[in-house]
Amino acid sequence: MSSRRNKLVALWIAVGVLATIIFFKERQLSSTIEVPSGHSDKFLIPVPLDQIGAIEILRKGQLHRFEHDDKGTWFYHGQQDARDARAHAHRADPLSANTIAEAITMFSRTQKEQPIPLQPGSDEYGVSRPDILVMVYQPGKTDPIARFAIGIVSPDGYSRYVLPVGAKEAVTIAEYQITSLMAMIDAVSKNPAPMMPPSSASEGVAVHKK
Repeated sequence: MSSRRNKLVALWIAVGVLATIIFFKERQLSSTIEVPSGHSDKFLIPVPLDQIGAIEILRKGQLHRFEHDDKGTWFYHGQQDARDARAHAHRADPLSANTIAEAITMFSRTQKEQPIPLQPGSDEYGVSRPDILVMVYQPGKTDPIARFAIGIVSPDGYSRYVLPVGAKEAVTIAEYQITSLMAMIDAVSKNPAPMMPPSSASEGVAVHKK
C-alpha cells in the first residue's frame, strides 16, 4: 500500500512540476507578442491612427499603397502592378497629402456595426472572393497588423460587409467609409504628383525612398 502511495505522490509531484514549467513558458511567450492596447474593440482597425504607418488597398487587381514619411505627411506610391512596379517613384504632394490624410483618418475611426455569421461554402456577402482587400501596417513593419476582405453593400445601401481575414464571422461597417477610400484612390491616381526618373531620385528633396 505504501509503495502505491509513494508512486501516486511521485506522479502528482511530476504533474505539478510540468504545470509550473508550462505556466512560465506561456508567460514568456505572451510577453513576446505585441498586443495593441488602449484601443476599443468597437473599432474595426485594432490600433489608433498614430500607430498606422501605411495602408494598402488592392482593388480589382491593382495595388495602391499609401504611407506617411517621418514628418507624418501622407503620400501615394502609385499603382504597384507588374507593369509599373519598377519604374514608380513616390513623393509627397501637398495637395494629395490632405486628401489621403482625411480619408485614412476617417477610416481609422471605423466602428463595427453588426456581426454576421458566415455559412460554410457560401459567399452571400461577397467576402470570400472580394474585389477589394485592405491591409493596414504599423510604422516600419512589413507584415500587416490587419487585413480586411471588403464584401458587397447591404440591401439598405448604408452598410458594407467586411471580413477581418482570419476571423470566423464578418461584420458590417458604414458604407461611406469604403466610398471614402475609393474616392481617395480615384482622386490621387487621376491627378498624381509628377514622377521623377529613378536616376534623379537622389536629387529631388520631395522624393522619399523606402
